[in-house]
Amino acid sequence: MKKFIALLALCVASFACAQEVPSVGKSTPREHRGFYNSTSFALAYNWYDNSREDIEKKGDRRTREVDYYEFNGFSLSMTEFKFGVGLGNLAAFHLVFNFGFFAGTVDHHEEYFRSTCEDGNCVESLAEDYDLDDPTSNNGYSFRTYVGFGTTIYPVQSKTSPLNGFFFGGSVGYTLFVTMINGGHNDNSGNGGIGFQLEMGKDWWVNDHLSVGFGFGYAHNGLVWETTKSHKTDNVLSLSFRMTRG
Repeated sequence: MKKFIALLALCVASFACAQEVPSVGKSTPREHRGFYNSTSFALAYNWYDNSREDIEKKGDRRTREVDYYEFNGFSLSMTEFKFGVGLGNLAAFHLVFNFGFFAGTVDHHEEYFRSTCEDGNCVESLAEDYDLDDPTSNNGYSFRTYVGFGTTIYPVQSKTSPLNGFFFGGSVGYTLFVTMINGGHNDNSGNGGIGFQLEMGKDWWVNDHLSVGFGFGYAHNGLVWETTKSHKTDNVLSLSFRMTRG
C-alpha cells in the first residue's frame, strides 16, 4: 500500500511539473517557440568573379569568346526575411529570402581564341585580348536575390545570462543576380548558383515576443552558367539590423 501511495504521489508530482513546463512549440514570453519571423536590413558588400564563354564551330575552325566580369559593390539596405517555427527555445527552422541592389565597379575583359583542327588535333591561339570598361569608374548596378532553407541556434537558455540572445546559424539555397554595366561599352552580367549563408549575432528582447539585434553574415555561391574555371564565384559580407518575433 505504501509503495502504491508513493507511486501515486510521484505520478501527481510529475504531472504537476509537466503542466509548468511549456511545450516544445507553444509560444512563451521571451522564448523562441512557435511561429518565428525575422526581418533584417543590412549594409552589405558583394564581390563576384563571373564569366561567359561562347564557342562557335565552322568546319575545321573553332572560335571561342570569353567575357570576364569582376564586380565589387555595396548595398545600404539589403533586405532579408525568415519565416518558420521555433522549437524548445533552442532552434528555429525557417525559409530564407533576401534581395539587394548594389552599386559598384565592374572590370569587364574579353578574350578571343581561334582554333584550327586537323585529323582531330586542335591548336588554339589567342586572337584578341582587351578591356572594355574602365575598372576605376562606378559603372555597375547589380540586383541580387537568394532563397533557401536554414536554421538559427540559440545556445544560451538562461534569461539572466548576458549571452542570452546570442545566435548562430546558416542556410543553403540558390542565388540569382544581374548587373547592368554603364560606360563606353554598355553590357550586362548575370548568373546563378547554389551556395550557403552563415550568420552570427546577438538579440535583445524589447517585450515578451519581440527582439532586436545585430548580425554578421557571409554568403558564398558557386556560379554555374557558361562559366570558366577561374571565374565562377559570388560572395557577400553583411552587417544587419534585425527584428525577430517568436
